[in-house]
Amino acid sequence: MGTDRTTPMKLLPLIAPAMAALVLARALPAQTGPAGASRGQVLGTVVAAATGQPIGGAVVVLESASDASLLAPSSGPFLGRSLVAVTDQDGSYRFAALGAGSYRLLVRHLGFRPASIQVDLTQAAPFRVSVGLVVNPIRLEAMDSRATASAPFARTRAPADELRYGRLDAEQFRDERFLEGDAEVLTYSDVVESVTLGETDLFRAVQRLPGVSTRDDFTAGLWTRGAPWSETRVYFDGLPLFNPVHAIGLFAGVNPDAIGTASFHPGVRPTGIGEGAAGVLNVTSRRPSRTGLSGLGELSVISARGAADWESSGGRTSAMFAARRSYVDLATRIAESLGADSGTHIPYSFFDLTGRFDADLGHGLALEASGLWEQDHVGDAVPGLLKPTQGHWGNRAGRVSLLAPLGSWHSRTTLGVSDFAGDLGPKPLLNPLAGVLPSHAPMHNAVRALIVGTEITPAGVAAAPTWSAGARLAVQTQHFIGQYPRPYPVVVLPDSLILSERLPIASVWGERRWGLGRHAAIELGLRVDAHRPLRNAPSTGIGPKIALRVTPPGTRVTFTAAAERSWQYTQALAPAGPSIGPDLYVTDVWLLAGDTVPAMRADIGTLGTEVWIGAGWTASANFYARRATGVAVPEPEFGSLTNQRPIFVSAENRAVGAEFSVRRLVGQWTMSASYSNGRSMLRDVSRISRRTLTYPSQADRRNVVDLTAMLRLGAAWRVGAAFTAASGAPFSRFLLGVAPCDSSLGGACPPADTAARSIEGANAERGPAYASLDALVDWSHQLGRFRIGAFLQVRNVLNRANAVTYTGSVDQCTTPNPPILVRAPNTPQINVCDRFDKGVPILPLAGIRIAF
Repeated sequence: MGTDRTTPMKLLPLIAPAMAALVLARALPAQTGPAGASRGQVLGTVVAAATGQPIGGAVVVLESASDASLLAPSSGPFLGRSLVAVTDQDGSYRFAALGAGSYRLLVRHLGFRPASIQVDLTQAAPFRVSVGLVVNPIRLEAMDSRATASAPFARTRAPADELRYGRLDAEQFRDERFLEGDAEVLTYSDVVESVTLGETDLFRAVQRLPGVSTRDDFTAGLWTRGAPWSETRVYFDGLPLFNPVHAIGLFAGVNPDAIGTASFHPGVRPTGIGEGAAGVLNVTSRRPSRTGLSGLGELSVISARGAADWESSGGRTSAMFAARRSYVDLATRIAESLGADSGTHIPYSFFDLTGRFDADLGHGLALEASGLWEQDHVGDAVPGLLKPTQGHWGNRAGRVSLLAPLGSWHSRTTLGVSDFAGDLGPKPLLNPLAGVLPSHAPMHNAVRALIVGTEITPAGVAAAPTWSAGARLAVQTQHFIGQYPRPYPVVVLPDSLILSERLPIASVWGERRWGLGRHAAIELGLRVDAHRPLRNAPSTGIGPKIALRVTPPGTRVTFTAAAERSWQYTQALAPAGPSIGPDLYVTDVWLLAGDTVPAMRADIGTLGTEVWIGAGWTASANFYARRATGVAVPEPEFGSLTNQRPIFVSAENRAVGAEFSVRRLVGQWTMSASYSNGRSMLRDVSRISRRTLTYPSQADRRNVVDLTAMLRLGAAWRVGAAFTAASGAPFSRFLLGVAPCDSSLGGACPPADTAARSIEGANAERGPAYASLDALVDWSHQLGRFRIGAFLQVRNVLNRANAVTYTGSVDQCTTPNPPILVRAPNTPQINVCDRFDKGVPILPLAGIRIAF
């Protein structure tokens, strides 16, 4: 691990002088010239074309139409091809100290159509340009599919694009497609500003959004509005991904270099998406951004990754390929071969491959194909970390889509498959006769979805069609064989669980949007799922939807309301099998709805308001209420854990909350701040318990604050920080003791305090509060056709000793040692301490990259 972490950091002192030399070499000649040379100005106002009222907060970009560089007065020696200004409240803007030449003026504001004007500056006199922007009504018209509608996540990869577009492309994309006020469309700059763990991690960026939290520092999983990770469904090009994370949950399993769009729906979502009781993260792969060959690569302390794009000159054919691999196994193997201590080698690795191919077949026909393969592998033991284990787990997904005209309609027919499989077992002993107990039992866990479907929209509409309809057949299968899932630490027991289920689901859906004048819109939708009767669902599952958006005339305030019913047929119960190390589980046991397993039905309603404050600022407030039935949870009754308990009980989840956020979308510096307050409660409705239990959900973090900020210093440097503070998560206290052991079998018995003996009240306790400040410094430079860069992150800058995941309690504890042992604040027993894993300490992470 040490070699992996320090190698990129050692490169920084070597490349820093080179970076400075390159910047100065370009800057100094550009600032020289005849003494007293006059400079020109471009200035004016931005107004609404219909009313003539000034528009504050509009983004104005001045681009050089030649090869000349522009010098921003406030940026020191940093040069670029464009300058950016944000209009004042009176709509005015100004660019000064400009040389004679041709320029292009681009003006953008959310809710208006962009404008582009050619400017020829031939003298020192000020050049005045007033620009009138035309309002984009709520029922937005079709746009060029290769413009903002195509891939807002990929658009803002370069710092120049961040300044030119900021997040306005993503906001316009969201405005066109979703009436729901709590929907979010993320960009690459959003991920960078979120200061994720060593890489641009999409899932960890979503954790900074309002209403989203997570279990601890060591997982990229999403707790959406008080619901556990399995109730937030991740889709890749329309295919569901199950447990799409690497490194036992540390990192997202979706490569950011392959993403074209990423929209997050914590409540109401398009009816065509389908499952996701609490939320949906909908990811689509990207097409190349330009003709010819292009690519990028990055080396971080986590992994090495790269991507390559190609598009034919006519744009009829294109391909994208992205790959990523961790290298801790290779680095530690080399270190061990060079004389490091034996046991240095860490036999773990992960990789993912993502690709996409597009072809224009002529006559209105087009072919799309994309796929993702992500896998983790472990092959041995690591003292104090991994038990002797070998196996692999991960997702494979692929689809082929045919786009074709259908009279006055446009159709997309897709065939796809998504598969998650995990196979783990103890590493075979060299001497089986030695009588050593196996470290854990073998496990096979698989979930698969085979999908064929068609979607129809009006022809010629590329951005947001007025209606859409579709039909789909999905065949889901699930297989598991292994130890009974338990949310408590246990030793190897002889009992085992075998699950095998198959569920075909035929679905039809439709959505229709109407504009109610120029300032309001309503959308109605309906989804119908047909399947065999399930435990808590009839043979027909009906999911209606309604969404409304209103913008009063003459205001910048938008009001939204939405409600929807959705169904989820697969849900994760508890970690699969025993841990392969201290609190390390590679996957969960997935349950597929059937005669004994319920389907989850979720009803959610939201109210929201959003206001454009001006100068690039927006503020929003959203309120929600969710009720989910058929939730499978571990049996919550207190008492002994030595007896066999049911694999799950059925519960009802009720969640309510409010979320507030403020964002600055564009400019030299950007930021976001959000506060979420929510309450998520479970009620045992299985009647197995002797009494009715109502208790907090394990994902019930009542208060969460997220802050992010990014300062752009010229065209090269970005400095950012992100802060998260959250109240403690609930847990059910269980007491640890000596596990049963028959020494006659040979070998040593497990040590004390390794197995749960009894459980107390269901989620009656709460862990300590959490807080972490993370920082980022990022540098990039255009060198001919290549853009090179480097970054340095520091996680937990304040080195706060966070106690995160609860791992059990011990009695007769007299000297707690935080954060491993934390005195239980409300413990009736004397000398009982709660154990928690340590959070990530102060941790520097670095990386370098190149793009062309």
